[in-house]
Amino acid sequence: MIALILLCTATRALALQPSDAAWVQRGTPGYEKLLEKNWVGNVEFGSAKAIVPASLEELESAVRGARAPVRVVGRGHSFTPVAECAGGTLLSLARLNRVLDFRAPMADRLGSITIEGGCTYTEVIQHLGERGALRNLPSCPQFTVAGAIATGTHGSGIHIQNLAADVSMLEFMLPNGTTVSYDRERTPELIEGVRVHLGCLGVVTKLTLDVVPYFEVAAYRYDDVPLETAIESLPDVFKTCDSLSIWTSGFGTGPGAGLAWMTYRHFHPHWSSHAVPKHVPPAFGTPQLAKMERYLTDPADPKFFSPTTRGPWSTTLALTIDDELEETSMKALDLQSEFFVPLEHAQDAVRAVAEVASGWSFSSPHSSVGTPVKGIVDAFEFRCVKGDGSWISPHPVDSLGVHTSFNADPALLEEAKDAVAAIEAALRPFGVRAHWGKLSSAAAHQIETSKLERFRALCDAHDPDGVFRNEHVRRVLWGKD
Repeated sequence: MIALILLCTATRALALQPSDAAWVQRGTPGYEKLLEKNWVGNVEFGSAKAIVPASLEELESAVRGARAPVRVVGRGHSFTPVAECAGGTLLSLARLNRVLDFRAPMADRLGSITIEGGCTYTEVIQHLGERGALRNLPSCPQFTVAGAIATGTHGSGIHIQNLAADVSMLEFMLPNGTTVSYDRERTPELIEGVRVHLGCLGVVTKLTLDVVPYFEVAAYRYDDVPLETAIESLPDVFKTCDSLSIWTSGFGTGPGAGLAWMTYRHFHPHWSSHAVPKHVPPAFGTPQLAKMERYLTDPADPKFFSPTTRGPWSTTLALTIDDELEETSMKALDLQSEFFVPLEHAQDAVRAVAEVASGWSFSSPHSSVGTPVKGIVDAFEFRCVKGDGSWISPHPVDSLGVHTSFNADPALLEEAKDAVAAIEAALRPFGVRAHWGKLSSAAAHQIETSKLERFRALCDAHDPDGVFRNEHVRRVLWGKD
């Protein structure tokens, strides 16, 4: 089994230019060191040189003259060494974040938005306003779009695929500085296959996303849900709304023992024919009507939200963007793992995880009052994602996502490492696959052989010398130590 990586050591310090750091930070606290290490700080990139090109010409020059391995960092929210490049070259596309084209959606067709590779979901949201919407969002729109799709990041919804499925065109810059693109019209099979790519196909210079008509989201949160009741509702409960998240801090010891909380989301109007007509309150749980602090909010600049509300898609689907469409300051609080199993195994899989976690200490639930209790695990979250056709997708079939937020205290790293391995082992009988951007021992064996061979062949065609492959992707996709 491939060793779980929780800490990578840099090979040398970077001589950063103030202007580069400012561009990468984008005025948001918490990203000051993003050219040195990831957001939470458990991975140091270790590059010999970091470059923040201001134009495609500068990017071409940087790529052609770069020392391998060459990796691209987005906003640094991956918990794995996916952007690590020991002794090589780290690229940030923070200056290449323009919107290149926008077509508004119409009644009879999708719209589209074409962006550069450094654009974030926040920047897309700000450009769209009320002229359109994306089908779904990651929890934190701080992510670059290119980074999120590269690792197969997803939202929640039984009829909603991962975020990469919204990509209709991808353009990569190859090691020689030339570009190659794939799109739905010319290369439909290839665009579907390469959306999730872990940075192995080149530098994403631009991409096009589908845009659907603007919609609002009605969210309903219920606290104090008996944990056993929540488990028994799986997987059918995902059919009762357009998007659902189930959280619990209740598998082991702690203030939330035996309890869960659930957020139901309904889209108005829905962008497809799969809309659930209206919200039917469940027969369990207590409606949470009071305002709450946003998840990961910085105590020095706290932000609040209404967990039961109706509002724009952009602020209601995301956890860390405020009503003015600005990113909230984020404090790095957790390390994360996430594993996927086919949806039909949802209930058995959750029970298996509950068994291995029964002796762990859990933090106070997010809505708790009084002095918070910290444990090794902050919370589990269960979401649903519709299967997609990307060759190395972690969810090729309709899947349950088993997400875990661990206490990021360095003193607990070894316990977190053991816990991740225990979760993965408990889920292995159900055909487990790991999220490419979160802690695991994920390896090539989790991918269907024929699809993996196609992906490797295209990587060799794009990059025959493996310039874009670091040690991490060589391990997880090529099985090389």
